Amino acid sequence: MQNLYPLFERNRILKKELLWSLRDYSFAHMQLEYQSYGDGILDGCMPMVRGQELVMGKGFLKHGGFIYLVTEEMAVPYEPSGQLEVLKLKAEEDRRSEDFISYRLSLFLDRNTEKGEDELEICRFKLRPGSQLRDKYKDFDDMVTEFDTVDVTKADWAAPGGKTLPAAVTDYFARLVLEESGSRPEDISFAYLCLNQTGAVADKVLEHYVGSRLAAFRGQWEMGAGDGGRAEGEDRNRRLFDGLVRILDEIRGNRRRGKDRIGDRHRILVE
Repeated sequence: MQNLYPLFERNRILKKELLWSLRDYSFAHMQLEYQSYGDGILDGCMPMVRGQELVMGKGFLKHGGFIYLVTEEMAVPYEPSGQLEVLKLKAEEDRRSEDFISYRLSLFLDRNTEKGEDELEICRFKLRPGSQLRDKYKDFDDMVTEFDTVDVTKADWAAPGGKTLPAAVTDYFARLVLEESGSRPEDISFAYLCLNQTGAVADKVLEHYVGSRLAAFRGQWEMGAGDGGRAEGEDRNRRLFDGLVRILDEIRGNRRRGKDRIGDRHRILVE
């Protein structure tokens, strides 16, 4: 086993072995870095509303073992229909050329929530006639508002061993946790983890955090409850998201109770 490092110097012949080494290094190191990840978005690729277009930002993703680079924004027009629309990304592989393999990405809207083997979900929405589609949220649970809101919670994000909640979801949760005075040390540690890494948090980490944090509610919240622990895909993402919503509600309840206790102490001192 050896690694070739090309030395580009004047009057030197550029050999094919050196070109191969450039190819292998530029592509193989990313394939190796994400080899344990499932198919899905690895970083970026965030949907944005711009006028009457839905735009997917730059980023990179994995599909069929290959890392696709999205080096420029992609956009599709949208119209209000009142029906569920899913923004999907189709990954295609073309081997017809003898000189190269072409890996192509195309963006499109579809009313079918089922995905083909070569498709990934970026977001979904229901836009009513006369309303404006928005990609900004009023609060954490607003991310799953049914109408007129871009929902990224069900997007296909990759993680070691499979898929997980999108980074936009956990990052937003983390920022809100750090703003709350009722957050516990484990909440703050989890928030730092979310904000201090590239890409999404592994679903096993999310599941452990949510499950342990809501230990008092284990009879009501448990990953896969009611299906023998087989929650997958959209259902799994929604269970994790609902768990984060409950944690945030509890944190805010702690903050309110803390203020009440301070107010009670002040009243006692005045009397």
